[in-house]
Amino acid sequence: MRLKVVARRPKTSTRDARKPRSPGDYEAELVRLCKGNRREAERLIAEQLERSPEMSRQGAALAVVTRLRHERAPFPRPL
Repeated sequence: MRLKVVARRPKTSTRDARKPRSPGDYEAELVRLCKGNRREAERLIAEQLERSPEMSRQGAALAVVTRLRHERAPFPRPL
C-alpha cells in the first residue's frame, strides 16, 4: 500500500503578511497603524527624532511601529 504525497503551501501567519518588505514601507505601515492619519504618523516620527536626533527617518519610523505594536499587543489570558 502506497501513501499519496500531497504538496502543501507553507502556512503564513497574519503577522508575516503585515511585515513591511523594505525600510521605506515602515512609514506606510505607521500610517496604517494610525488608521490612515498621515499627520499623526508625521508627529510620531518627529517625536522619535527629537528623542534620538542621530536616528534616520526610516529608523524613527521603525522604532515607532515597533513601539505601537508592543503597546497594542493583547495581554496573555490567565488559565
